[in-house]
Amino acid sequence: MADSGFRLGIDFGTSNTVAVLRWPDGRTKPLLFDGSPLLPSAVYVNADGTILTGRDAMHSARLQPHRFEPYPKRRVEEGTVWLGERDVPVLELVASVLRRVTTEAERVAGAKPGQVNITHPATWPQQRRQTLAQAATAAGLPAPLLSSEPVAAASYFVGTVGTHVPVGGIAVVYDFGAGTFDASVVRRNAGGGFDMLVSEGLPDAGGLDVDAAVVAYLGRNFAGREGDQWRRLTNPESESDRRAAWQLWEDARLAKEMLSRAATTYVHVPLFDESVPIGREQLEQLAKPILDRTVTATQIAIQSAGAAQSQVAAVFLVGGSSRIPLAATLLHRALGLAPTAIEQPELVVAEGALHLAPPTGRASVGGTTGTPIVPSPTSGGPRPTSGGGMEVSGDVAAAPVSAAPVSGQPVSPAFSMPSMTPHLPPVLQTGTMPAVPAQQTPPPVSTPPVSPPPVSTPPVSPPPMQRPPVAFPQQRPPVYQPPPPPVVQQRPPVVVPPVVQQTPPWQAPPPPPPQKRTGTFLAIGGGVLALLLVIGGIVWFGNRNGGGGETPGGDGGTSQAAAPPASPACGYKIAYLGMASGTGSDDGIMMRNSVRMAVDEYNLKHTDCPVTFAEFDTQGKEDLSKSKANDLVADSKIIGVIGPVYRNEIISAGPILNTAGIPMIAPFAADVDLTTMGWGTFYRIIGSDEDQANAGARYLKNTIKAKKIAIVYDDTAFGEVGRKAVSNTLGSLAGTTVSIKRADKDFASAVKQVTDGGNDAVYFAGQADDGAVFVKALRTAKPNFPIVSSDKVFTQGFVNNTAGVADGLIATCPCLPAEKAGGDFASKYQAKFEQTPTYYGPESYDAANVFLAGLQAGKATREDMVKYVRAYTGKGVAREIKFDASGNLDVPDPVIWSYKVANPYMKIDTAIPPA
Repeated sequence: MADSGFRLGIDFGTSNTVAVLRWPDGRTKPLLFDGSPLLPSAVYVNADGTILTGRDAMHSARLQPHRFEPYPKRRVEEGTVWLGERDVPVLELVASVLRRVTTEAERVAGAKPGQVNITHPATWPQQRRQTLAQAATAAGLPAPLLSSEPVAAASYFVGTVGTHVPVGGIAVVYDFGAGTFDASVVRRNAGGGFDMLVSEGLPDAGGLDVDAAVVAYLGRNFAGREGDQWRRLTNPESESDRRAAWQLWEDARLAKEMLSRAATTYVHVPLFDESVPIGREQLEQLAKPILDRTVTATQIAIQSAGAAQSQVAAVFLVGGSSRIPLAATLLHRALGLAPTAIEQPELVVAEGALHLAPPTGRASVGGTTGTPIVPSPTSGGPRPTSGGGMEVSGDVAAAPVSAAPVSGQPVSPAFSMPSMTPHLPPVLQTGTMPAVPAQQTPPPVSTPPVSPPPVSTPPVSPPPMQRPPVAFPQQRPPVYQPPPPPVVQQRPPVVVPPVVQQTPPWQAPPPPPPQKRTGTFLAIGGGVLALLLVIGGIVWFGNRNGGGGETPGGDGGTSQAAAPPASPACGYKIAYLGMASGTGSDDGIMMRNSVRMAVDEYNLKHTDCPVTFAEFDTQGKEDLSKSKANDLVADSKIIGVIGPVYRNEIISAGPILNTAGIPMIAPFAADVDLTTMGWGTFYRIIGSDEDQANAGARYLKNTIKAKKIAIVYDDTAFGEVGRKAVSNTLGSLAGTTVSIKRADKDFASAVKQVTDGGNDAVYFAGQADDGAVFVKALRTAKPNFPIVSSDKVFTQGFVNNTAGVADGLIATCPCLPAEKAGGDFASKYQAKFEQTPTYYGPESYDAANVFLAGLQAGKATREDMVKYVRAYTGKGVAREIKFDASGNLDVPDPVIWSYKVANPYMKIDTAIPPA
């Protein structure tokens, strides 16, 4: 099926299902079901076998509750459910709900969605996820991408609301829904997405439990009055009693929601025909035991994640019941951090799911997307991708923008939000009035308790109403952390002071100036060659093995550091150290595969002296980077490392590798300060951020031909590097210079300075999240205003979040488009891995071939390999390769490419000519 360009995010919830549709131009809108964005997940099986869903199901259930299943999500592992007179497959029940979503999405869009992302609880095992995927295809949807709910929620708050969570930072997702509660701890990874760390759940704490507490409170006043009328409300048998019971629970719910924005309200009690006043203080006293348990579960989740409360960067409120003001108050007191909420918390997860699609590392170029999960009745799980991962859940920080503005901010204890949630009265679960378990004393919270406000009505103690036991496992399975659709790869804006280290005894002194780098033998050899040519016209053979020879797999370029012939070094290993699984791993998988391809090609030519490929997957995490680096160092056969990949990985692993004397060639991280750390074994095979900024300035000057260019930069080391480089390159063309603070998130002043300064273009040196806010504000003030930025904004999240407003923006990148690489790289990669090559593959391939050339030249110790790399000069499939004394590329043109935003993708623009 051709991709229609429409994207659909679905939050299949316990009580309600929410779906958000994204148009090809970036607009998003929640689908409406009977006028509400909340579709009850309930199903009702008619006598003829047809299935009703949503409010139709709830309406029909009043008469024949034995045909009714209010919470099919809780039954997803059971296989079948007895409804009416037959066993009904759970897959059919779930598919019926999703089919309703499919129908509405096609009606609104006028076409089938091209891509669907469905969320699931973080703790769901593979079987449940597979059932969900199969139900989606049975409902007529394309094979879905599956994402964990907390990851989708966190991605929404960071991508759309603009909450700042640094790379490596911890966030808590407080999901208080109608039926259950979950507290999840997520960590922002090097790819800009989120990793699940831990989730703590309470299956018996939700909005329904608060409703039940309100009904129980009313029962203290009405039980025993006027015969058996209260019993008729709590255990209805006739149709009229069931309607009355329904009205009672509905009024209790509405009162609860109204008290989130009003001080007092009334609950009408049918059969008695009385309206009972209830105030916010009374509601908070009733809800507090439940909320205390949720706060305790949140604290336990943080402790289980191995984090201190002071390390939490943000707390996100999700789920309709999180509107209760006391929830924010208790969390603030317990954690010392004001939670962040939006006006419609029910929509967060569904719209957040759109952040996680499409599953690409960088922005999609020309519409390339990743591999979705393909449901198979016999597979028992998702298909592996050719990159070695499993496309199961998505943790991508790619943020679409709602058609209407969304306000997200830390909430005060008295924040007010409108009501939307039609909860299901438990009376419809079995046909008799259930009740919540008796309120028990919650575990102590490690912060001062909140004193309950006084209740205007003296409490009495009849047996409380009890909600029926729920069919949900009390023992939650281990947290599942599947590799999700990859996300945008972003280096963290961390400023790390240079590390000054003593030079290890193995380390060679700094190399001489470039013209002398090749050493005495080359000088002598060159003289002999000249003499032989003059005397006898003899062509002296070149491409000797001693200094690199012909680059294996390259374009036939040669290293100029020739040395006497040597036998290849055998039995050694080349390692890849970096992210190869987990959130945002596409770029890492591409790099790893490219290294493997270079090694395989080398071994085909050296069958008697093969090289072993070793992989050390860090998942983009600092702690794993450190431990994997130690493992790598312990293997004496490893003589060179491609990686680490991301900045945080390099900061963690670099000192360990340097101390061990292992040469490392980074194919990704462009941060300028990484080559100032005092590491004698670190080399970078791409241009730096400074090279990017210089190229961006040249593009503005020579291609756009702007005459006065504003420079907008953020308060990070990256921003300062960009400002200096662009200013120096532009010279007299530099116009207004504007500094922005990332914490402000209000760039109106910066936009005004740019527009009022008579500038005709702007260079933005900042991060993607801030860039989206700034670009939208600038393009609103001046549509089509020329903007150039760096690879920080070369992400699918930025493209989605700017919703077409950024079209035409130029993002530079030191990454060569794979199809532009030499040596038939792209077609070889496609043939080997059955996957289109993307970014940083050519560079990784070249890095591997530098080490392989060293092994071919007989370099059999780490010390010799360091010297070899330091003196290397050659041509790879991506660019000329030569390093300076700091480890940077030392070539006339490091090759910086420009890419142009063309929503919903990026388009390859051009290689920016050198100065």
